[in-house]
Amino acid sequence: MNASSNTMHKLIQYFTLLVLALLPLTGIGQTEWPTKPITLVVPYPPGGVNDAVARAYASRLSTAVGKPVLVDNRAGAATTVASNYVARSPGDGTIIYAGGTSLVINPTLTGQVQYDPHKSFKPVSLMSITPFILHIHAAFPATNLSELIAQLKANPNKFNVASSGIGATNHLIAEMFKQETMTEAIHVPYKGGAQAGQDVASGQAHMMFSAALEAKPILATGKTRAIATTSGSRIPAFPEIPTLFELTGKQELIISFWQGMLVPASTPDVIVEKLQRAISKIATDPELIEQFKMQGVEIRASTPSEFRAFMNQEEKRWVKLIQERGIKP
Repeated sequence: MNASSNTMHKLIQYFTLLVLALLPLTGIGQTEWPTKPITLVVPYPPGGVNDAVARAYASRLSTAVGKPVLVDNRAGAATTVASNYVARSPGDGTIIYAGGTSLVINPTLTGQVQYDPHKSFKPVSLMSITPFILHIHAAFPATNLSELIAQLKANPNKFNVASSGIGATNHLIAEMFKQETMTEAIHVPYKGGAQAGQDVASGQAHMMFSAALEAKPILATGKTRAIATTSGSRIPAFPEIPTLFELTGKQELIISFWQGMLVPASTPDVIVEKLQRAISKIATDPELIEQFKMQGVEIRASTPSEFRAFMNQEEKRWVKLIQERGIKP
């Protein structure tokens, strides 16, 4: 071996040893995550059911990963403010997102988002499923679904249906309901579900699809009457209320608001895997399950691939409805 070859051989050995020496450091960096507090972004203001679910997960996730998990409520523009923020955030595992149904609706509904629901995020796991209750003002001339549909067909656009806002899940459910039952009612959007529910109770609005948790206190006053739920089977907290599916046989009327954890697209898979394992374990907590079951919320986890498939299915359903019904922001 000549001097030149010998020098080259030593250089190769040196760089090989250097690479091997650095590999364990890389592994340590990955397995030590998280090294600082984590922020869970919630696209809704404090106090609602989605915020409550996110905070319940955050407190348990903090224990699971050994670092504080702080909740950051970034409400605005029908959740677009939060979605845009997370999409632009670094993928270092310090920003996670409790996104919801609007994540796949807004790109079609508004066309003014700065994210792609498929390319800007990595799905981690579902967190919860919340069905809705169709309830009507107590003086409305109907006591069950058949009578309600008969009234709507006999009086097209005489009655109105309130919602949390244009493009909100309960607005889209109302549009799906009208489409599947071949009825018409005037849509009245509000700036949130609380005021809309109060107006149904007072008779200013005739009916509304409310999240089970939000409908419960209104129904308890006797000022509104429950007609049906949008769940696939009866809600444990409301066993006396039939489902739209059992009354009509229409799969299209099995509809829930979903909430799931996502991270910026650049987040390493090893962090996604750790988060998913933690979420899956949290979702089996009997105390958590019971706490929300009595509020009409189902705690549910999934794999990242299952969550992605679910998001794709939801996007297809709502984009089709938005286009068919000509819904505009």
